[in-house]
Amino acid sequence: MRLTIAAIFLLCTAGAMADAQTAAPLAPPLSPALPPAPSSSLSPILTRPSLAQRPYLPGAPAAPAPAIAAPIDQQKMQSYHNGLISQQRALESQGIGLGSEQYRAVQQQLNQLNGGPR
Repeated sequence: MRLTIAAIFLLCTAGAMADAQTAAPLAPPLSPALPPAPSSSLSPILTRPSLAQRPYLPGAPAAPAPAIAAPIDQQKMQSYHNGLISQQRALESQGIGLGSEQYRAVQQQLNQLNGGPR
């Protein structure tokens, strides 16, 4: 008798487990509460890592973008100027300053482009 009850119990639990495995999974419970808002905004350095790689230049205005309808020669000159500025900033970020021949050469080219020393 005990063996029969044990066999029935075993068959019932096996059937329940099989039904549980074939049933559709339940969706996770949803909380009616909204997630908390961040207490402060992110630092600009976290959102734009390039800011941490270039030195702080107070009062340095951003170079205006060249006009789309500008003549090709003017676009080439602007591109050359921007390239020189990039070279100068790269040298500064490497700790190379006025004492370096490379830096002075770039500075001289910029001065010639701008029409004289600054």
